Amino acid sequence: MHTTATRWNGRVGPDGEPVHVKSTTNIGFNLLVFIPLIGGTTIDRMIDTITADIAAEQGNRVRLIETTSENYWYGFPPFTWIITPVITTIAADYQPSPEALRKAREEEESEAKR
Repeated sequence: MHTTATRWNGRVGPDGEPVHVKSTTNIGFNLLVFIPLIGGTTIDRMIDTITADIAAEQGNRVRLIETTSENYWYGFPPFTWIITPVITTIAADYQPSPEALRKAREEEESEAKR
């Protein structure tokens, strides 16, 4: 699941440039609590996924805001000791491409006129 925040009411990021924030959540399963089975449940894989999405949008200057990985081995024992649900979330801000920034501003202006 991917979401992107593009509207900042004219505010800028830490370096004085406009930023967008992208958040990615992945639900996967581990075998015997620790062995990845289905889905990209590691932080390394999630960073790869989110930076690939940002690169596809021609974004730049990525800064990670938050990374979490929750392993729910305690959910329904002993079943979740064998097949363990894992939810991994990562959020990053980045400098959007000039085209993405222009598009976000146009959308914001058109909604303000309504």
